[in-house]
Amino acid sequence: MSARRYEILLPLKDNHGREIDPAKFLQTKNDLVRRFGALTVEPQPLQGVWAPAGEAGRMEDILLKFVVDVEEDTPEVEEFFRQFKEALKARFDQLDVWIVAFPIRII
Repeated sequence: MSARRYEILLPLKDNHGREIDPAKFLQTKNDLVRRFGALTVEPQPLQGVWAPAGEAGRMEDILLKFVVDVEEDTPEVEEFFRQFKEALKARFDQLDVWIVAFPIRII
């Protein structure tokens, strides 16, 4: 197995325009550190723009990026992130939460 980076984009506001309770970000950080032992958070906000399929208009988000690097990517790790995504959608009141994964080489 090889090392893999998982990046999670989390919104500062929910789908109704309300600011997300900071405790939800802390809970997410704690969940990831407890599971993987480390986490990086990019504190500068990112702007996301997307057009939902089949809907008029577009959505704009201000997001934080959470980064988790795993030295041994396994099917269990990927399954964790699939399940965690569903938990995050509910926690942050989102239609979707973007999680990407790609191989990395740790030097």
